[in-house]
Amino acid sequence: MGISKAVRWVVVFGAVLAPLGAGAQAPRLSIITQASYAADMEAFGVGAGLGFPIQESKVGDGIRGQATFDWFFLEKVVSGPLATRPTYWEFNVNGTYELPKTHGIYVGTGLNYTNYTVDGALYTNAGGTELGLNAIAGLKLGRGRGAPFAQARYELGGGKQLVLTGGIEF
Repeated sequence: MGISKAVRWVVVFGAVLAPLGAGAQAPRLSIITQASYAADMEAFGVGAGLGFPIQESKVGDGIRGQATFDWFFLEKVVSGPLATRPTYWEFNVNGTYELPKTHGIYVGTGLNYTNYTVDGALYTNAGGTELGLNAIAGLKLGRGRGAPFAQARYELGGGKQLVLTGGIEF
C-alpha cells in the first residue's frame, strides 16, 4: 500500500467519522486528527479517530474514550532490485481521565493493535500483527471544538515503543 493510498484511507476514515461529532452536544462525540512520531521506528505518521464520553465531570472532561487509527510512513529498508516496502499501522482504543485542577493534563490506558508488513523481491507479506497495552499522558489545550492536544503514549507490547502525538479534537 503506497503513501497516497494510506492518506486516502485516513481521509476516508475522518470523513466517515465527521458526521458523528457534528451535531452532538456536550458531552459529545469528537473527531480527532493527529500527527505522530514513533520513536523506535523513527517514523512519522498521520491519523484520525473518534473521542467519546464515558463518564461526565463537572470539572474537566472526566473520563473519555479514544479510538484512533495511525498510518506511519517508513522508508525502504534496501534500495535497488532487492528493495523492500515496509508498512506499519496502529489501531488504538484508550480511556483517558483529566486530572482535577490541572488545566487539561490527562492520563490513561488502553489497547493497541499493530500491523507490520514487508513486501520485497525475496519475500512477500513478511511481518505480523500484535496486541499490546498503552500507557498515556497528555495535555489538552482549551475546551470545545478545535482544541489542540499533545500526548505521549508508551506501548507495552504491540508496537513496543514511545509514540509522541499532537493534534486537534473537533
